Amino acid sequence: MKVNAILRTEVGSSAANRDRREKKVTAVVNGKGITSTPVLLDSKDLDNVLKTLGKNAIFDVVVKDGETHQVIIKEIQSATLVNQILDVELQVIQKGEKLTVTVQINVENAENVKRGIVSQTLNELEIETLPANIPTEFTLDAGALEIGDALTVSDIKVDKSITVLSDPEQTVVSVLPPSAEEPETAAEAVEPELIGEKEEEEAK
Repeated sequence: MKVNAILRTEVGSSAANRDRREKKVTAVVNGKGITSTPVLLDSKDLDNVLKTLGKNAIFDVVVKDGETHQVIIKEIQSATLVNQILDVELQVIQKGEKLTVTVQINVENAENVKRGIVSQTLNELEIETLPANIPTEFTLDAGALEIGDALTVSDIKVDKSITVLSDPEQTVVSVLPPSAEEPETAAEAVEPELIGEKEEEEAK
């Protein structure tokens, strides 16, 4: 996939706000031995890359005079109140260079756990590998778990070409006991006696 970029001639917040109103995303292209280059990307092109390839997208960006770099999205800054990408950092990929990225962990078959509460506490796995070996996601099957069971990072199956940087003992998903209602005490179970009723009985 190829995306055309426009060199930014103006920088600063006012220029960036003007560019965003024109449906452009400010970005920086950098890498080892490469001069950091501020550019503009069309927001529709960037959205298409993310929808097609995911957040660890690897694609070609054409910067100037047909100069093309293969890049990976290193960082995305988004607006907090609206669904809008504000700024992107693109890292140029060097031949044979391994990259450190985070990949989503998808827990499957949680609906098959009939007792307890399935809790996922780790959503992404940090890995190091060559660009061509970066997966779109990792999966863990929680369908056979019972209350008190847990799956850790070491339970995730990864290709031998991938080095896992996350702690292997870190819990990814576990099954917690349901929050039981407190039992009613004997004192609470006795229906309160009305004073008036007691006096009437004694008068009889």
